Amino acid sequence: MVAAVAFAVLYAVALLMVPALPGIDHPGLDIVTHLNEHSGAMRTQALLLAFGALALVVVLGHARDRLAGPYAFVFTIGSAVVLVQISIATWFTAGLSLHPGDLGSGTARALADVVTMFGPLLTVANIMVAAPILLAANEGRFPRWLGIVAAVFAVEQLIETITIIGPPGSFISPGGPMNTYLGGPLFILFFLALGVALSLPDGSETPALPAGPGTAGGEPADDSRPADASASEASASEDPAERDPE
Repeated sequence: MVAAVAFAVLYAVALLMVPALPGIDHPGLDIVTHLNEHSGAMRTQALLLAFGALALVVVLGHARDRLAGPYAFVFTIGSAVVLVQISIATWFTAGLSLHPGDLGSGTARALADVVTMFGPLLTVANIMVAAPILLAANEGRFPRWLGIVAAVFAVEQLIETITIIGPPGSFISPGGPMNTYLGGPLFILFFLALGVALSLPDGSETPALPAGPGTAGGEPADDSRPADASASEASASEDPAERDPE
């Protein structure tokens, strides 16, 4: 739970401390202006995201330990893709902030477009992570409420894939408000909820059975002797005269 809280705090601060890059409907000059105004904050944001990724790995590792079957592998692949995509997007944003004064508007616009597609394509990886948690919650490996959270997150991310082809300047444009102000907070809340659920006792464990009347000291009675051995003892105890009347 500590790792989940650390992740949520670090990512929430990182999300709020720097305004989103100008949308795909803005010229490259606006990107350069944005980078010059926020270059220091963007590098700090990259540091927070790096530490947040370490905390997220802990949460994902503990969650994977409760999964089984084919969808456990889906979760593993999805988790890896999430972390890789976050790292690649951070490379670009942090790199752009190093020498913003030397950037041409065309170069800035092209690199910002690459970063912009991070949010729309992250939705696929998020579905790969949320769906196995939903299935595991239905099997009792996680609390029922986490299954509801996972279902909401998965459905929202599925709808959010529309931002891959969204028109410029709209709510569903790539890297636009749907990615930043809807998908971003839900991303943080889902993994925070997952961490909280992992801190609770595992409900899938079978409780110990109470001692029954046929047990002594909580251990089962020894019924391991075969029936043939009992029958042999009974026949040996019979009187030889009864067995041979002549």
